[in-house]
Amino acid sequence: MLIPRPRYPIEGAAGSSVTATELCNSKTAVVSNTAAAALQQLASSTFEKAATSDDEPSNDAPAVEIPTGNGAVSICGAALDAYRLLDDLCLLTDGDNPEFLLAASLAQNFGLELIESVLLNHADTIMNHPEQLHILRSRLMPLIIKILSEKASFSTTVRTMRLLQLIFSRLLLALASECEVALSLLNHMLDPDAAVLWKRALCLEVFRGIHSEPVLVRFIYSHYDEADEKRNIIRDHLGSLVRLASEKPAVIGLGQKSSVPAASTQNDDSSDQAAVQTGGLIGGIGATVALPDLNRSGISTQWSSIRTPCIEQLDKFEAPNLPATYIYSLALTCITSFSEGLARFLLPFTVPVESKAKRKQPVIEETDENKHANGIAGKLTRNQSFGGRKVPVNPLSLKDHVLYSQISTSGHMVDHCWPALLAASSTYLNATLDSENYHALIRSFQKFTQIAGLLDLTTPRDAFLTTLGKHAVSSTNPTSIASPLIGYEPEATDSGRDSSPAPPTPSSRRPQSSDFGVPTMNTRHLLCLRALLNLGIALGPVLQRSWTIILESLLQADLIISLSAPARVKQLRRPGTKVENDASVDSADGGEDLKLEITAAETAASRLFESTADLPSEAFMEFTACLSSLLQIGNSAGDSLDGLFSPQPVKRKHQKVRSVSGVAIDDGALDQSNSFVLDKIDDVVQSNVVRLLQHETQETGWDLLVEVLTQTLSMQKGSSNVRIKAATTLNGLLAAVVVSGESLTFEERDFVQARSLDALLNEISSLRKAQPLSTITSQKCESEIHRRVLEALRSILEHCGESLSLGWNTVFSIVNSIFKQSPISEEAARLVRSSFGSLQLICSDFLGSVPFSCLLVLLDTLHAFCAQDLDLNISLTTATFFRNVSDYLQSDDNTIDLSSLPSDYPSEQDLAGLARSEKNRESTPALWLCLLLRLVMLSTDGRVEVRHSALHTLFRIFDASGDQLTATALDLCFRIVLSKLLKSNEAEFIATNRLQESDQEDANQGWNATAIVEIEGISSLFSRWLETFKGNKCLATMLQELFELFMIFLKRHALSVSKAVFRGMTKILAEVDNVESFGKPLVEKAWILWKDGNPASHIDDSRRNNGNQDALVAYLDCLAQLLRLLSDNIRPEQAKTTIEQLHISVVESDASTYTADADRMTPVQKLVLETLGSIPTNRPHVFTQIVDSIDSFVTLPYEQKSSRAKNQQTYIAMSKAAITLLESSILGHIKTQVQDASTLLDKNFEHQAPRDNAKPGHVTQTTTLRNGQHPLSPSEIVTEACRALAVPIHLKYKWRPEGKGVSPWKMATTTAITILEASVPVLGPIPAPFWEVIVEIGDGVLTADCEACTEISNIAKDQDFDIEIFSRIRKLIMPALGSSSIPDAIRRKYAESIFNNSLIHEPHPDDLARPDQELLEGLRSTHIGRVNDLPPSPRSKLSYVLLDEIFTIVAVHDSSSECIKLAQAAAPYLILRAALTLKAYIMDHPLRGRMPQPWSQKKEMFYILRKLIDLDSEPKAIPAAPGITSEHKKHLHRLSPLVLKAQKAAWRDENMTNALSEVLMALTDDFDV
Repeated sequence: MLIPRPRYPIEGAAGSSVTATELCNSKTAVVSNTAAAALQQLASSTFEKAATSDDEPSNDAPAVEIPTGNGAVSICGAALDAYRLLDDLCLLTDGDNPEFLLAASLAQNFGLELIESVLLNHADTIMNHPEQLHILRSRLMPLIIKILSEKASFSTTVRTMRLLQLIFSRLLLALASECEVALSLLNHMLDPDAAVLWKRALCLEVFRGIHSEPVLVRFIYSHYDEADEKRNIIRDHLGSLVRLASEKPAVIGLGQKSSVPAASTQNDDSSDQAAVQTGGLIGGIGATVALPDLNRSGISTQWSSIRTPCIEQLDKFEAPNLPATYIYSLALTCITSFSEGLARFLLPFTVPVESKAKRKQPVIEETDENKHANGIAGKLTRNQSFGGRKVPVNPLSLKDHVLYSQISTSGHMVDHCWPALLAASSTYLNATLDSENYHALIRSFQKFTQIAGLLDLTTPRDAFLTTLGKHAVSSTNPTSIASPLIGYEPEATDSGRDSSPAPPTPSSRRPQSSDFGVPTMNTRHLLCLRALLNLGIALGPVLQRSWTIILESLLQADLIISLSAPARVKQLRRPGTKVENDASVDSADGGEDLKLEITAAETAASRLFESTADLPSEAFMEFTACLSSLLQIGNSAGDSLDGLFSPQPVKRKHQKVRSVSGVAIDDGALDQSNSFVLDKIDDVVQSNVVRLLQHETQETGWDLLVEVLTQTLSMQKGSSNVRIKAATTLNGLLAAVVVSGESLTFEERDFVQARSLDALLNEISSLRKAQPLSTITSQKCESEIHRRVLEALRSILEHCGESLSLGWNTVFSIVNSIFKQSPISEEAARLVRSSFGSLQLICSDFLGSVPFSCLLVLLDTLHAFCAQDLDLNISLTTATFFRNVSDYLQSDDNTIDLSSLPSDYPSEQDLAGLARSEKNRESTPALWLCLLLRLVMLSTDGRVEVRHSALHTLFRIFDASGDQLTATALDLCFRIVLSKLLKSNEAEFIATNRLQESDQEDANQGWNATAIVEIEGISSLFSRWLETFKGNKCLATMLQELFELFMIFLKRHALSVSKAVFRGMTKILAEVDNVESFGKPLVEKAWILWKDGNPASHIDDSRRNNGNQDALVAYLDCLAQLLRLLSDNIRPEQAKTTIEQLHISVVESDASTYTADADRMTPVQKLVLETLGSIPTNRPHVFTQIVDSIDSFVTLPYEQKSSRAKNQQTYIAMSKAAITLLESSILGHIKTQVQDASTLLDKNFEHQAPRDNAKPGHVTQTTTLRNGQHPLSPSEIVTEACRALAVPIHLKYKWRPEGKGVSPWKMATTTAITILEASVPVLGPIPAPFWEVIVEIGDGVLTADCEACTEISNIAKDQDFDIEIFSRIRKLIMPALGSSSIPDAIRRKYAESIFNNSLIHEPHPDDLARPDQELLEGLRSTHIGRVNDLPPSPRSKLSYVLLDEIFTIVAVHDSSSECIKLAQAAAPYLILRAALTLKAYIMDHPLRGRMPQPWSQKKEMFYILRKLIDLDSEPKAIPAAPGITSEHKKHLHRLSPLVLKAQKAAWRDENMTNALSEVLMALTDDFDV
């Protein structure tokens, strides 16, 4: 190999070069390649030596003068070798003979490669040698220009372009003029007529390399474009790119908007293609037909680029087949690289430098408590501040900067190149680009716009913003969007796309999605929108009025998205549409990408509005003004920038339209547009709360925002939805500001709160100032706005009610505003509920914050809410708030002193005047009385529930105030409040008489119910006051007036009211210790009230018909208290009245609803008996009346009256209790009289001497007054009592409702015998009526209707009981019953009773005498005998006892007159009793034949025969038979005929015959013939 040595002679090198050059032309690849490498090493070694010689100059070599353009230079040694070698290489490459290398030849391509290698590796050496630059200027550059100008081969042109690119990059400054020509040539070659496609591609690849070096671009621009005498290289280049981009629209897929190239395979990973193909979400292009890659339209990395750039294809001799879109892809790269280079250089200079003493801004950390009010939660997660962002630095202002020249060049470049750049970019923005290229274009577009704005170049900035905004929204045919389906046409396919380079015709142009009547959005639009939003964030402080471009673009994008989505759905639902065949629906991935892009756009929009918090005040005001100008309400013209995007469509009369990329929208879309603006205003508010807290309302945007929103919500011609949203936004603004102001100082906070509350009130005022409402829709809208204002007030109070100090008058004005309008009923109810929320907060949580001067207004507000009739629950709840206010007034710092009032009984007007004054000693009690009077006013409300709630609250207030009120204060309260309360109720009750009968009943019931509450409450108050102020005469006067009012209520004759009155009296009287405590007039007033107010006959006014039991119970309880006070001082007429009313109460009382009084007494019955037992009996006349009353209660169940059927009460339980009470009363009375008979006589008869026959231990038969008119002795009292007891005794087994426990007859029996045993021994002479009652009781004891008995098993027990009682009665009356003072009739009745109940078997009716016959007359009758078995009496045991008794009475005793009279009375019944048995045997036995006599009859026959034999009768008891004398067997003589006949009938019964024979023998023995 030919490798030169150091300091190798040039001649030798020349020879080596010749050899290497010749070998390079060898056809053997190894030889030629080796020779080429050797030649390159020779050249490289030569220039390395030249570089070394420059560093280490040598004076040994001879110098040679070499000419240059600016004179000659002397060189020697290695520098000379390098000069000569470079010169020969240029000559050989150009085809000329070399001057030094001795006829050596060199291929042009290889020569160009050698030169490129030298320039690439030794450009710095060449720059230091003018002679070498002169060679390049004089030989190389003309060669390059010649090659480019001629039709050189591809390989030569590639090497020339590479060499030229290297010169631009390394030697531009040294070869400025030559490079200017070359660059201009390259620009010229970009024209389609100036060069073939591959040469144009090489030119663009060179320019791409230039643009990849931003410094080189600035250098070229500063040396050529900025120079006056130079050509505009960069400008012309960009202009060439504009022409190139638009020369073949079909090739790049140029259309009305950017689209995605059709995928060639199923594996196309373009997300934009998938998103657009979906088409179902926000429109798009359908699938296209796959075309060959080379002729495919649109720019894509798949077919618009080649693997190896042309300028790198050194091994190619022929130009490759380039895609038709390759040069357009290169042009696009140049455009994006140009913008990227500018931005990369300028943006760092725009960052402001923070000073060390950075001004601190107020910061409010958002917490849960400082969230947005009125349901608007704070969305910011960072600390809120305002004005923290400085205005970006304009790089052109940095004149002292070391790089200012380049900055100035860049600014000049932006200012003069933007039209071409905008034109070229706009073309590509409408072309068919894949995602990568489109994103790069948008990114460069955004950066160029940003630097234009930062350089304060408003014209290019606005132009680029407008273009970007235009592409951020979809364009469509100018069709009215009245509905999504208007102008709908079937979607075209992409099969007609023309891939030829010829311009498209209208018929062959690819259809666009914009052919639809409804504009659509895809990811390209959203990407542009996102870039636009990012520019707004970056340029916010300097945009000024250009904000409108960004904001309106955002508005239009939102509107199009909302309009296009329903249109697509309806399109797919059209009849005949097959969704399953729609390729756009099947691509689900694109839909997901679209959603992600929408989310990204939303995030960018959110960041944009958040960034407004960092804007300076002036910039923020401009932003706010631009945003507010987008609002269009009614027919008022609004500021819009529609002309920036497309021509404004013609407006129709009475229709407000906004242009959305040339599309007219209807009113519905206009509403949505306004709603969007309002939403963004709300976002701005949320991000700038701290700013809005400042005192400067104009500079911070407060005045502007409040004014715009207030005007919007008050425009009647505007849409209801928009007006409501404006109100919501304004309310959110006010609430957020107030809530955030809690961290301010007191003065600042008060200012913020007052300002916000005034704005709320102004909202309502603006609604009132509007024209009269005409439609229901307008009314509903006004009401909804009003309601939201009220909700905002509630939210403000929730967060800062405790700290509120200045705005309370405004608060109450807002709360009461609902009563100053008359909306429709359902809307009014909602207003009431919303306003009530604020009132509830005030009274529950923030009452202590309300100024004293506003408390009267608060009371009026509470009264208004109670009186409203739209929501009953609110009325009821509000009534309870009066208690809260009262408690507040009576707190430790606000005691109630009614004595401080200027007059004793001030009027309501006087009280109101005092309450309006400042807080002092008089205003507090006046305000408290005003509160009570408001409740009194509510007690006359038309709704029962409201009245009762107010009354309960009133009485609770009095309860809580008891400790603070004196007796004098109570008198004032009674006369001003409580008496008025009762009188008002009575007045309203009387007023109901004017109503119709159907309504009057319900009204009366309601007022009665209210009266009950009032009476109960006042009574409870007085009972507590009496306990506190015992013996106070002031209370006695009040009570007398109260009882007079009670009398008025009793005149209603309503049970419920009467019950309340007497219960109230009971409570009051229970607290009175004695009559002397409050005086007799009070007790007399109470007695008259009780006496005249018996509720037994009052009307049951309850809906459940509960009866008068409860009322009577209250009536009787009241009586108990009266009796306690009257005690022993009760007068006879009072006792009489009491007993009469008690009896009326029992008789007239209604039956209990769920329980019967057979087993248990009703409350009334029980109380009556208890009352009777509690009446003092120290006076005989009182005791007599009590016993009479008890007697009546004993017999009450057995009285048949009409009232019994009415109330259906049995009185059984009461009768039993009365029996017990009767026993205890009489026994106690007897015991008392026995112990002190003489004292009792003295008390009853002070002027009468005792009787001579009075005996010690006996009660003298004195007389007392019976009902004050008839005499009544003690025996008569007992007689009457026993007569009453005899009634249930005689009804044994006959009175079915006996109740549980002991039967009434048994109780009466026991009581009667007990009374008799106690009274008979001590009463002394007993009158006949007394004996008559005893006999009557005895008859009742012996008599029993066993057939009526329901429990057969009890008959035997009852029989034993009756036997015992009979034996006790017999001991009492025998032999006293035989006294001559007792009429015979009583003894005969006694004997008759014994006879009747001694019958064991029922006798034949004919054997008994009729009433008009003698007793034994029936024995002479004849009748047919009976063969049926006669059942014995169930009480046979008693019958045998009585049979013995009758024999005993007739038997001989001591022959006293008493015994004789008794025997005489019983003897006929004895004869009849025995005769009936004998005659029954005589008549019946023969008919039986051989049948034996029934055992019971046979037993009775034997028993009677034996008793007849053994009886020795009283001689005077039975008259002697004619002709027969007998001492003690006269009864046998009377029965002998029947005995003989019986003996004849008993001839077959030996035992009976013997018994009868024995009777006859006894009779024979007694005969005295």
